[in-house]
Amino acid sequence: MPFTRFDRYVDRHARSFTERLQALCRMPSVAARGTGMRAVAEAVEQMLQRTGAGTRSFKIGSGFPIVYGECGAGERCFVVYGHYDVQPVGQLTDWSSGPFAAAITDGKLYARGASNSKGDLVARVAAVEAYQKTFGKLPVCLRFIVEGEDGLASPSLYRFPDEHAELLRADGCIWDDGYKDTNERLVVSLGFKGIAFLELRTHGARTDLHSKWGGIVPNPAWRLVQALATIASPKGVITVDGFSSHVAPVTAEDKQTLKTVQLDEAGLRREFRIGQWVRGMTGKELTKELIFGPTCTICGIRTGHTEAGAKTILPGAATARLDFRLVPDLTPELVVKLLRSHLDTRGFQDIEIVELGGAPYAKSSPTSYVARAAIESAGEIYGAPPVVYPLDPASGPVGAVCGVQFPPTPVVSFGVSYSGSNPHGPDENIRLDDFLQGIKYFGRIIHRLAELEEDESAKPEGDIIVQLNR
Repeated sequence: MPFTRFDRYVDRHARSFTERLQALCRMPSVAARGTGMRAVAEAVEQMLQRTGAGTRSFKIGSGFPIVYGECGAGERCFVVYGHYDVQPVGQLTDWSSGPFAAAITDGKLYARGASNSKGDLVARVAAVEAYQKTFGKLPVCLRFIVEGEDGLASPSLYRFPDEHAELLRADGCIWDDGYKDTNERLVVSLGFKGIAFLELRTHGARTDLHSKWGGIVPNPAWRLVQALATIASPKGVITVDGFSSHVAPVTAEDKQTLKTVQLDEAGLRREFRIGQWVRGMTGKELTKELIFGPTCTICGIRTGHTEAGAKTILPGAATARLDFRLVPDLTPELVVKLLRSHLDTRGFQDIEIVELGGAPYAKSSPTSYVARAAIESAGEIYGAPPVVYPLDPASGPVGAVCGVQFPPTPVVSFGVSYSGSNPHGPDENIRLDDFLQGIKYFGRIIHRLAELEEDESAKPEGDIIVQLNR
């Protein structure tokens, strides 16, 4: 079906769609702080209602609202996941403009949440509107699930299926994470790494002391640093006892897919302003490590006095936050168990492990409806086939959404960001041209989802996502 009228509608309403995104980005919704969350959830619900979607808002316990919106009809039904919460803004001085100013400079919209992931949400809702205005009723049923706790490990979303599993039953799920790489190629992912997010805590004296006591009073900062040094080698290899034995070999099918992924190593190094990659990796080794390598990252260390002015103290406590990104066959529970045993064996029984959140990995087949629609629709908009990642190096609560039925719901992910969007960092941004392309792309995906014939060549287990249940 020609999309000329659809594209013209998007172009004519580009300013209106952009203003809607700006309005949503100007509403602070940092889940970690909890301010303004209900107002943003109401704005998301009103945005969905504007398309004629039937909406409901669910509040589970003391959590933030989950907004549900359903539109369209047809034999096939698809979940569209999104989240309206954003990451903490960090140091305000690192931003060129206010993190919630949603300023537009040189064709880019700067705001916390523009990339992750209010831009994706507004683009998809705008595509629904444009499709209805130009083609009529949607040919498939879309079920939007928009949560407000992505930054808190999605506790409400994991409880949502207990009473509302029927709202998550679908033929596929479209996730809200993706970008164009440094070569301007769209990246489409067929799953996500898992994550174990935790904090290590150790204590010394009952409070900070004068550093004159440093020779005889245990220093928890040193204790923590010494423990951390046993978790990874100087070359960045995870050295937790038994960890590597649980990493599954890359399958033959995934090895074939990896051959189509080529990282722009020089471009990424310039973007990140780094001289080389860990362990000097390059080429296929680097690509394989990015997509199928587990990670352990120190996200932050807190101890002692780090503010302006001299203060010579012996810290009374020290904490470090770590995240492990997980690949087949690692699970959050297994990683915590291995880490506990590893520390205990080395005499660090006093170091406490506090679990802050986790999600298992999710992996789907390229033969699913959602994967084929995303892959086959890309060329018309982006001028070339997408780069397909078997696993996105990021993580998400896919199990909460896709694990309510058997076989589990297949997932695909893509977005409106680009290599310089810097989600989670200062000056997070998207390019408005990418935002408008994303609207046009999603409109074609809607249509393609209704047209696709079942893939008879697919293996019976081809659409199964593994290790979904939390």
